[in-house]
Amino acid sequence: MKSSIALYGIEPVIQCLTHSSRDVSRLILKENNDSERLRSIARLGKAHKIPLETASPQKLESLCKSKNHQGVVLFCGEKKTLDLKSFIKDDTRDFSLIIALDQIEDPQNLGAVIRSASYFGAAGLLYVKRKNAPLSPTVSKVSAGALENFPVIEVNNLAQGLSSLKQNGYFIVGADTRDGEGFQKIIDLEKMALVLGNEGQGLRELTRSHCDFLVTIEGGKTTESLNVSNAAAILIQHFTKPKS
Repeated sequence: MKSSIALYGIEPVIQCLTHSSRDVSRLILKENNDSERLRSIARLGKAHKIPLETASPQKLESLCKSKNHQGVVLFCGEKKTLDLKSFIKDDTRDFSLIIALDQIEDPQNLGAVIRSASYFGAAGLLYVKRKNAPLSPTVSKVSAGALENFPVIEVNNLAQGLSSLKQNGYFIVGADTRDGEGFQKIIDLEKMALVLGNEGQGLRELTRSHCDFLVTIEGGKTTESLNVSNAAAILIQHFTKPKS
């Protein structure tokens, strides 16, 4: 078992242990801690029969390369992902919104997108490993642990993944700053994938060609565009809220 990833932060570790999102090997807590939340992590670790160690805050920082460890580091493997074919077969809900990523490179943006997607009730994340930021401890921490309980559907090729979704009744909606229509006009799509483009270049032309709709967030009074994570929060909230 590969366990070289040092997951850190209270919520990421709690969510990982609660949802068994990764294979785990070592749990290290801050020595002489008096935190009830850290004690609850120790209890979770014991329930999962994970070896427990203690270390100084400085040692924890050295292990995870972050000062934001909050007194806990969990050595684990990569985030477990889902197969698209299986996900589609099991996705029987009346409304389903999948978030698809077209080369999102900043882990801060990726973590924020996942946090919004999880909060508003999106169904999952369509993810190409070699084209996007890794599902790293930083992403998990920025997502406030949401990465650990949010379904990630890994595909080798985004265009093929979108094509598979279309063949199974999903509409593809691309977030675009160039010539999309106002996002409020897109309503009543029972199954859809919202595609978010690269922070600098936006959606690639191949990705755009797979979209049934291109949408934009009207504004731009003082700035040209929104950060992708801010735009994602607005669009995800719109597409997941109940329609009157």
